[in-house]
Amino acid sequence: MPQPSLSPDPGRLPQPLLAVAQAARREFLVVLEPLRGELFRYCRRLTGSVWDAEDLAQEALARAFTRAAQTHQPVERPMAWLVRIATNAYLDQVRRPAPLLVKPVERAAPAAADPAEVRDALAEMATLLAPQERAAVVLKDVFDLPLKEIAAMLSTTEGAVKAALHRGRGRLADPEREAALARRAAPDRETLDALAAAFTAYDLDGLTELFVQDAVSDVIGVAHEVGRAQIAAGSLHHTLVVESSVRWRAEVRELDGEPLVLMWATPADGSGPEAVEDVLRAEIVDGGITRLRWYYFCPGVLAEVGDRLDVPVRTHGHLV
Repeated sequence: MPQPSLSPDPGRLPQPLLAVAQAARREFLVVLEPLRGELFRYCRRLTGSVWDAEDLAQEALARAFTRAAQTHQPVERPMAWLVRIATNAYLDQVRRPAPLLVKPVERAAPAAADPAEVRDALAEMATLLAPQERAAVVLKDVFDLPLKEIAAMLSTTEGAVKAALHRGRGRLADPEREAALARRAAPDRETLDALAAAFTAYDLDGLTELFVQDAVSDVIGVAHEVGRAQIAAGSLHHTLVVESSVRWRAEVRELDGEPLVLMWATPADGSGPEAVEDVLRAEIVDGGITRLRWYYFCPGVLAEVGDRLDVPVRTHGHLV
């Protein structure tokens, strides 16, 4: 039997090519599955945020898949290999220029910060600190790396690292930081309440109308959908129509000041209690959902959300 052609069409990528890529990626992730939990925990400590940790882990896996395709030697110690890739991905992120959300303050910073206090403040760093400051504080006050090594990692000088540490520690010690943190944009609660109500009522049409026309839906690590029609026919239809083994109930709860949608599931056959099996995060503009993230296949995220909100969870691994 002749093999399907993989030659490109100028108008679209051929489906056989996509199928080959999907199969190779799945095989790659199956092999790395035993390391995924440790990778997430490393990213969680590095970023200080459960959401940023999952994003970084996904980015590291995507880079690892590409790197594996370009590697002609065996990959020894794959966990160390993944950690190096994740670290480089994180440093690439923090090197990107980003606007400061608080004005610099001229105040004396402590010569050294209490590592425990720094760890407690990690979740605030993305808001309070510029990328270079954030990286310097994490690498020095959490990982206790020498200034020379930090300077090499950040492609700068030891003097610049000292200055970044001074500024960063000063911002974290600033008594006005609570006001700065309060300015973080949060999703519109009214729209999220409507989303939760529509899910609970199994109102597919009502759910669809909450999305803007060019919205994006990401089932993290598994599926990426673009456009209201694709989302309705994909993740929404699967949840409310195809998935019949559970009955869903959605509820809005807050974590670190951000409202989330908890997706509670009860087995339809009565074989188990109700538990959270998915968490949704939305980006909303003028009352319309522009992006929805589903964390069904992110057991590390679900475990932490369940622990911090004191709710039972059921996880299903990283893969379909």
